[in-house]
Amino acid sequence: MTFLYFLIALGLLIFVHELGHFILAKRQGVKVEEFSLGFGPRLIGFRKGETDYRISALPLGGYVKMLGEDPQEGSDDPRSFSNKTIWQRAKIIIFGPLMNFVFALVLMPIVFMLGRSQPVFLDQQPVVMGVRGESPAAKAGIEKGDLILKIEGKEVSDWEDALNKFILSPNSRLMLTLERGGKAFEQLMEVSQMPEMKGGYTGIEPMLFIGNEAVIDGVASGGPAASAGLMKGDRVEAVNGKAISDWMDLAQKVNENGGKEAELKVKRGDDSLVLKVTPEYNEEAKRWLIGIVKDRQSGMPMTVVRYGFLGSIKEGTKENIKLVGLTFSVLKRLFTGGLSYKVLGGPVIIAKASAAAAASGLSNFLYFLAFLSLQLAIINVMPIPVLDGGHLLFLGIEAVRRKPLSLKVRQYATQAGFFLLVAFMLLVTWNDLESVFGLRSFLKKIF
Repeated sequence: MTFLYFLIALGLLIFVHELGHFILAKRQGVKVEEFSLGFGPRLIGFRKGETDYRISALPLGGYVKMLGEDPQEGSDDPRSFSNKTIWQRAKIIIFGPLMNFVFALVLMPIVFMLGRSQPVFLDQQPVVMGVRGESPAAKAGIEKGDLILKIEGKEVSDWEDALNKFILSPNSRLMLTLERGGKAFEQLMEVSQMPEMKGGYTGIEPMLFIGNEAVIDGVASGGPAASAGLMKGDRVEAVNGKAISDWMDLAQKVNENGGKEAELKVKRGDDSLVLKVTPEYNEEAKRWLIGIVKDRQSGMPMTVVRYGFLGSIKEGTKENIKLVGLTFSVLKRLFTGGLSYKVLGGPVIIAKASAAAAASGLSNFLYFLAFLSLQLAIINVMPIPVLDGGHLLFLGIEAVRRKPLSLKVRQYATQAGFFLLVAFMLLVTWNDLESVFGLRSFLKKIF
């Protein structure tokens, strides 16, 4: 079912994107030869008029093939893409990403009309519920009861604002404006990285104090925990005879144990078990880990946020603006080295996320679709050859030079863009496989 939901999600987004190119091409009088969902060999389809509508074998994309679109394809036909004005060609190219953006604008209000499930604390004032010992917040002198007013000079209205900033700031310094006893003051905090999670860690995140039981919600395939026989649903009660209070306590004791064999006391249903596991060092997290995962919504008090017609439009628009801002923030940090590429998700993560969203209800699945649609729109307008943004860059240069770049230059640029895109996809796919299946550990055992 995971693969099916992945195909539904990706197929919808690709269809919307390519439909944008198709509609504008037709309106500008360009002959469209093929409309394809997927690449490679044709699986099924039909021909209507001059266009072949098809589904192709490789589902990771799609295309609209227009007469004269290929630079090597010379054509005197007035319906050729290459014979249209720069402005006409630009409109055809930009309408693909624009349709994805419009799709998100339509979907998000529906999400808020249906009702969106979220942790209760998200829309509450960011009052510190607790501070983990030896955490970045503890070292900065932050105390329980402190109210976060600003982060880096920007006002923070609720926990959602604060957590977004923390998550996107691993291994960096943040200046916090706090209120304690009615007095405001500033405090510098060095954000670290949360063990076994992607993103920043401060030690004051509410989910550390709500629903933080030491219950295993996932076991990495091929990892130490899987080899030791640990299973989803197991509650870890002790490590080497020392009682475990919560998930963070478990992570700390495993790390302190180092590479030595550890004895875990586990409660499984009505049975008590003692299992032995040897942690492995994770270079990215700089910690000893055993390959277990905690679902941060497990045991978390949730609420359903629902609005009327006008309210849903307002909230949906605000949510889209917020997601666009977060996307650009992530891209900026990636390009400046402030964020590891390992926070990114590729096809495997998208497949798992789409299945999880679908399983948790229509509202969550639509939210996931809207979010992905925004990502697709933004990434596609990046000035990289083979992407829509690369084609727009070529047109911009053509407008300035009053003539197009040479065929050879465009070919070299397109090839470079293609290899860059393939390398990026391979990188995030490897990251997916490592995150989901513990691929690196598995390969080490083989070789």
